Amino acid sequence: MKSTLKAFLLLALLLLLSACATRKEITNFKNDTFYIRAQVDSLRAEQRRLRAALVKLATLTEQNAEANSRLRADLKLQIDQLTGQNQLLSDRLEETGRRISNLPSKMMLAKPVTPPADTAKKPNAVDTAAVRLRQLEEAQRLYDSAYQDFVKGQYALALQGFTQYLQMQPTSALADNAQYWIGECHYSQKKYAEAIQAFQAVISKYPEGEKIASAMLKLAYAQITAGQTTSGKTNLEALIKRFPESNEAKLARTRLQELRR
Repeated sequence: MKSTLKAFLLLALLLLLSACATRKEITNFKNDTFYIRAQVDSLRAEQRRLRAALVKLATLTEQNAEANSRLRADLKLQIDQLTGQNQLLSDRLEETGRRISNLPSKMMLAKPVTPPADTAKKPNAVDTAAVRLRQLEEAQRLYDSAYQDFVKGQYALALQGFTQYLQMQPTSALADNAQYWIGECHYSQKKYAEAIQAFQAVISKYPEGEKIASAMLKLAYAQITAGQTTSGKTNLEALIKRFPESNEAKLARTRLQELRR
């Protein structure tokens, strides 16, 4: 009887210990599960933070790239403007030198003309010479006025003046200059199609004129700006080949280098 009771008590004790162990394991398992879930939530939060950081970084990179692109575009525009201004200043200097060199001839034209004795009896010849002189002086004033309008940025007035001069003096020594400045007037107004035609006219009508190199350069500039890049490159290369030591050739080389980047 006593042995049976002891066996029963021992069995009960074992069951009790077993139950306690099971509850402890369950508690530990729950704790482990809670810890793991907390770690998973923490990792997910960190993942979300990293994703947000990557998005922000990508945005900043894109903004920086866009800013750099704008900066490069602005710098290129400024370089083009400076190049154009340099060319314009060179043209003005050349124009001023030409005017100074023409002063003696203009002074001679301004002197009174004394007809020979045999022509004194022919008023028609004298009248013709006087009319011709007045026409030359009027044309010169028109050219000078148009040039001053261009310098002031009044391109429409300058265009009108140079066009009228060409109509009055289509074969004069300044005809090629007038045709060139017509192209510059269009170019300055961003009328590139008209500028292309005007510069081409300088090259075709006055192949030995003093404005050939400048016309070839500005023709190429206008073509490139108008999207005719291949033609523009061809004309830049032709300019360098024909006038390799000119200032226009230096500008052409610089522009070709920019286009190759």
